[in-house]
Amino acid sequence: MMMRSGLLLLLLPSLVNAKVDFTLNGRFYVPSGYKNGTTQGAPDLYGYGFGGLESSYYDASEKIFYGGSELGFITVTDFGDWPNAKLAPFDLPLEFDLTDIVVCGELLMIATKDDPNPGAVQVYQKSKRGENGTLSPPEFIQSVTVGYGPDYIMANENCSIVATANEGEGYYDDTVGLVNPEGSVSILRGPFDDASSPPFVTTVSLNEWSDDELIAQNVHLPLSLNAMIYYNSLNMSDFNVNFSGAIANYTTAAVLEPEYMAWNEDESKIYVSLQENNALVIVDVASGVAESIHSYGLKDHSKIPIDIVEDGACVLQTIEGLQTLRSPDAIVAFSRTLGSRTRQYILTANEGDDLEYEDFAERVSGGDVFVGAALAYSGMTASESVFDPSSLTKGSSRFYNSACDETNEATPFCQDAMRFTLGTSSVDYSNPEAPNIFQLVGIGGRGVSLFEVTGSGLELVWDSQDEFERLGCASFPFAHNSIQDEEFSPVGGAFYNSLPADDGLRETIDEMNDPDEDGCVDGGNGESGACPLKETVDERSAKDGPSPATVVFGNACGEQYMATSNEKNGIGYVYHLPVNGSSPCILSTFHLSPVSESLNAGLAYEAGTLGEVDAESLQFLSEEDSPTGKAAILFAGAWSSTVSLWEFNCVDEALTVITTTDAATSDADTTSDAVSTPFMGSAILGAMYALMSIL
Repeated sequence: MMMRSGLLLLLLPSLVNAKVDFTLNGRFYVPSGYKNGTTQGAPDLYGYGFGGLESSYYDASEKIFYGGSELGFITVTDFGDWPNAKLAPFDLPLEFDLTDIVVCGELLMIATKDDPNPGAVQVYQKSKRGENGTLSPPEFIQSVTVGYGPDYIMANENCSIVATANEGEGYYDDTVGLVNPEGSVSILRGPFDDASSPPFVTTVSLNEWSDDELIAQNVHLPLSLNAMIYYNSLNMSDFNVNFSGAIANYTTAAVLEPEYMAWNEDESKIYVSLQENNALVIVDVASGVAESIHSYGLKDHSKIPIDIVEDGACVLQTIEGLQTLRSPDAIVAFSRTLGSRTRQYILTANEGDDLEYEDFAERVSGGDVFVGAALAYSGMTASESVFDPSSLTKGSSRFYNSACDETNEATPFCQDAMRFTLGTSSVDYSNPEAPNIFQLVGIGGRGVSLFEVTGSGLELVWDSQDEFERLGCASFPFAHNSIQDEEFSPVGGAFYNSLPADDGLRETIDEMNDPDEDGCVDGGNGESGACPLKETVDERSAKDGPSPATVVFGNACGEQYMATSNEKNGIGYVYHLPVNGSSPCILSTFHLSPVSESLNAGLAYEAGTLGEVDAESLQFLSEEDSPTGKAAILFAGAWSSTVSLWEFNCVDEALTVITTTDAATSDADTTSDAVSTPFMGSAILGAMYALMSIL
């Protein structure tokens, strides 16, 4: 059976590309602040957990790397003599919270937010390299007001138009309750280099649709108007919210949150990804109108294996009645001319995200909803296919009920900590007095997806399915759905000491370093402290799993590739996208910080061996743009404040690799998404995989 599956692979029109090697070239540690609290000269405060590279951008023309710190400034680093990078003797302090950075032409542009006020784009003359090689500081030109909470900024190719994705993220005020600004897109038309002639700004409204229209199109609303009405009137002792003001001022745009953007091929359209809404909006640039909105769809885990059980092992299984929102963070758009037709594609990094305001959390554990024969939320109902109070061994919720019994053959596993959304993809709020749970939907697509933009919307043509978990388990079992973030900072470290004594995060760090709480007896040096990755295996399984936040796409060695990395566990993936239109196939699975297997983040940082933690900022560099002369990818870790350069090494001869499976390989392996197959609709792809599995 296995040989016949292997022989079928010989017929596929594209083969796994193996003429490229992807390796680490070098790494640089970026400071996060000043030891003496001043802002003169080069920053000199180093430490794990600061968020020194919450955003970043590499200016290839000057070989300068800009790093955005959560402490409110931008570092400037000279990559001209990479890997001997050198920090410039100055920084760029900012008055407001920075969210993103882009360089275009001679300009450095920074998106900043000033909640509860509208955000802005800060425009600077970028740093320049003098004849003697020294760098000049950026020079401020002007500030341009945009929408609320700009979270992403991009410029078109000739720098004449800049766009921001204004998330409009809500916040909770103890006096007035929930304040929820509208999400929007701002389009700025230059020139930008003359403060006396500011750019013209168009604000693109997302109030083109009603709640009902969006729900009918499967757009996810984490907190619709009817949901607000229900939770505002909910009478529970441990549940206290004030949504009255948000209800009175409600607009649909207030629950649509733009997170990321990309241009189409001719820059006439902007693709706007709404992470919390699991949807894409297409904006017409000329008219400044949001033309259409399209759901990314749900991932069906009755067909695609997943690990949701926190048992310290890597066990993937299909689960009846379980779906997940893809909820991508970053997206990338590219086009392909196949035959006589040019096709537009979008890649998505399906991280997963949710909303939380005071006592309301969109994300809930199954055991906090399904409590024995009752639902925890008063007035709420559930479809019988989900929850049957007369028989706890029936319904898709049976695995997640607080009273789940693993000794019953109907529930071979129990995971009441599994996280689900209470948004409209799972709950019908058409009657706000008696909302109905009609299906169970988790948050986070645990991989990457490839969509084609068609005349009717989005068509899913490829998905990594279970590959992120499966390949991660095979290569780095110590990092399977593991976690390290700022909470793993050392007690007494620079970041810990910078926090006020009554700061809640400081208390959390204490707990994460205490072996009697959530810490480990051995942090990697024989002493107690925060845990290394190998001690947190499976901790994210019931949550969002691998959680890839960013995806990039580019050319290397005459081929096209995409790359992504997981936010929490540090595993990265490079895929080859054959130019003949065949489906992506895995080139490399790697780890950004292998030392983290047995050494916690604080110790590894002090030893100078820590790699990237929370690498949300990636940049694909062509051979011409790379400081090494080889196509490369920069990975910038937010919490580690490190940036590494991984390069593509081209082998002289292309190796055509076709592997036939041996007797030890499972059927699931022979039907992997890693097999290169033509771009096609998911139904056709699934049929082909099914055929392969039975041959």
